[in-house]
Amino acid sequence: MQKSLHDFFENLPHDRFDIVSKDIFGTFTEDLLRKLTNIPGLKFVAQLETELPTVEIRRMDTLSKAEVDGREVLVHIEFQVSREPTSEILKRKVGYFGRCFERYGLPILSFTIYLRSDAGGNDPGEYSQDFPKHNVLIEYEVIRLSEFDGQSIFDTNQTSLMAFTPLMQPPEGVSGVEWIEQCHQMTLELPLASDLQNNLLIWQWILSGLIVDPAEIRHLLEGPMLESSTYRYILQQGIEQGIEQGIEQGIERGARESTIEGILEALEIQFSESGVQTLKPMLESIEDLQRLKDLRRAAMQVNSLDAFKTLLAANGS
Repeated sequence: MQKSLHDFFENLPHDRFDIVSKDIFGTFTEDLLRKLTNIPGLKFVAQLETELPTVEIRRMDTLSKAEVDGREVLVHIEFQVSREPTSEILKRKVGYFGRCFERYGLPILSFTIYLRSDAGGNDPGEYSQDFPKHNVLIEYEVIRLSEFDGQSIFDTNQTSLMAFTPLMQPPEGVSGVEWIEQCHQMTLELPLASDLQNNLLIWQWILSGLIVDPAEIRHLLEGPMLESSTYRYILQQGIEQGIEQGIEQGIERGARESTIEGILEALEIQFSESGVQTLKPMLESIEDLQRLKDLRRAAMQVNSLDAFKTLLAANGS
């Protein structure tokens, strides 16, 4: 278990916040739809495919079919983690609206949920085009979790929102780490099924990494949460991403080594000088594979070893 915990901490996947947000939504779909959209009469109908094919695939965070007062609608929820420029967010929003309408032909209720307190401050919640006879207005709702009162979520027993409480406003005078620890303890004391409680704890821990260094709350990664399905899934995802990254790095390293050997071999064939191998450390210091490929081509064309040394020195500078 201890080794697994170390692997989990060291190999957290880069998309962990998206994974967790979607996992929470999938667990509490209908309740979160009602609470986040603030439409009490909303009735969840079905989860829809989030891939929207165009020339390239676009994947939305969540897309649901619902009924509001007997009328079918689409509900799109985007969990925003990065601090993207507003212009990029608007481009993506307009694209989603168009492709969703093209595919489903239903009214779209769209929501952007900002997980970070310092993101989305300039998001206008709409895209407008003001041009005579070609006016366009696309509106969506902006939700900032940092504006929610975190303690009230526990006081009113809103289980579906508890995973997000570390990102909400803490009680006055309570620091970020202290609030995360309080959320953890209050969740431990809830009379919940063990599977749900364990998942809530790991969801909170992962999302807390958006506001504090995970090392500061590493001590919370103990106890029953290590048995949760989310813990096992994220551990596996992190290890797989680490392996994939390692493979990519290994391939690039191998390509660099092969290119350097090609440069040295080309020079030795042309000039038969023992000093060729002294260039190897300088070549190995070059990280850019394309630069090495350019030097390999040059090694086949230069008139002398000194000419290549001059070129290499200029390249290095």
